[in-house]
Amino acid sequence: MTTHLKQNWSDKSTTALSEEAIHAQYTPAENFKFYNNAYESGQQFAIKAGHEFTLYVLSGACKSSIEGKELRLSAAEFVVMNAGSYAFEALGTDALHIVKVFTRAS
Repeated sequence: MTTHLKQNWSDKSTTALSEEAIHAQYTPAENFKFYNNAYESGQQFAIKAGHEFTLYVLSGACKSSIEGKELRLSAAEFVVMNAGSYAFEALGTDALHIVKVFTRAS
């Protein structure tokens, strides 16, 4: 079971965080599925996943409550999430832009 520890992009790569930089971390690309989403500040949204995925925050911030603990993510942070359903809320005044990366089923 993943512990939902957030990490900083700068610990993973020396390049600036972007959709292209995220894609470059996952090769060959055909083995992964990428989803880009944007949300307005204060907007609530759900993420449902049938298997583990990585959630990257390109801009803005968000929060979720997972197993009774609050998880907050800001720009340039990411976390590996277990399969499941998650309720998130976009925080702050800036729009939230996230990228979710899933491994394609074999």
